[in-house]
Amino acid sequence: MRLTNALLRQHIDFFFKKHWLRQGKRVPNSTGAEEELVARGISVVDPKTLIKEVRPREKFNIPGMVPPSVAFDETHPLWHSQPAYVFGNTNLLLEGVRQAQNILNTTVFDELPMKLEEKLEKTKLTTQLDRSMQQAVLSALVFDTEQVKTAVVKVPERPAFKLPRTYGISEGRRNKLILSKLLTHCERFAGWTVNANRRVVYDTRVLVPLVKADEKILLNVTTEQMIISHEPLEPLDTSVYRPLDLEIPSLFPLKETVSLPVENIYDWRNDYPISRNYQLSHPHTVLIHCSPSDVKNITELPVSRDQIEARTMMKAFAVAAARARQLYGDDVTALPHPVTVQAIQTDSKTFHFSVYQLNTLDLSSTTDRNMWFRKSPLDLYTQCGYIVGKPTLENYNKDVLRYFATFYSN
Repeated sequence: MRLTNALLRQHIDFFFKKHWLRQGKRVPNSTGAEEELVARGISVVDPKTLIKEVRPREKFNIPGMVPPSVAFDETHPLWHSQPAYVFGNTNLLLEGVRQAQNILNTTVFDELPMKLEEKLEKTKLTTQLDRSMQQAVLSALVFDTEQVKTAVVKVPERPAFKLPRTYGISEGRRNKLILSKLLTHCERFAGWTVNANRRVVYDTRVLVPLVKADEKILLNVTTEQMIISHEPLEPLDTSVYRPLDLEIPSLFPLKETVSLPVENIYDWRNDYPISRNYQLSHPHTVLIHCSPSDVKNITELPVSRDQIEARTMMKAFAVAAARARQLYGDDVTALPHPVTVQAIQTDSKTFHFSVYQLNTLDLSSTTDRNMWFRKSPLDLYTQCGYIVGKPTLENYNKDVLRYFATFYSN
């Protein structure tokens, strides 16, 4: 029934409104307490004047933090007259792996190193560990209690149509939980002798300034999780893989910095997050989150698998280069010893395993090249969620845990 004035005359809402108006006109009556205190020589004072201490406002300058009053112009403390191409966490390379190869002077191998492949064949998981991991996947991706608005889902055939937002586990938390479960099972598989030489650090920032063809390129990325170890990974023999025998694909007529944003405000320094004095400071494996809402093309085109893999290569290079400059100096180009880093990227369903070896920081060198080994992406499952009200995990792939355990114990 429609609410009209005739209906509200008999409705309780009418009583509430009139009661609110009547109570609002009441005048507080004096109890006589204040007059009685004054008569006895006791003064009445507002308690706020006694309790609240008036202190002058002080400003604290925290090193590394930009005050909010600083404008993003020439007055900014990080302003540079010469602009730089900045690759961040949300950026993608337009040409994917081909463009990353040209920027980083890297040869790509579509297989993992032979020693790692041999170790993979020898790695066998117990049935108990495999079943425990299946329960852990459901625990991380279905049974977690977080309920927030999930990412917007679009229909390619109807780009203007907006589907209703659903509640569930956020993408960032799904990635964090599934990687945490995998790491726990890898520790159970590897044992104490390996775990004692491993640590996991979270949300570490890496800065790597590069100069190529008189142009400044800054890698400003964050590794969501990184495994560090007591000993560095053994470098691969370049005489066996011979990276100079493979050609780097040409981008002509495009420039290798195409699609990278140009900025004047940037922090031009090398920064590796772990102190070299710490005994477990060597980078071992970089764990990277890559959800659909994390990255996007400036052209608003759909993100391709090739672009996601190029993002893995860029972050792995950034960690290896930052560590190399910490060890051998900011001006080093020819490394005394290569730096090898493993990288795993996931969106909580698809896992991409790769190994990056930094042989040189001379990105224009014709006598030496870096190497990147990658494996085809693996899906942990085909569907994980509630189906007809029942928690379901379909087509669980135990090879993901086997690869993860091999990388962890390598």
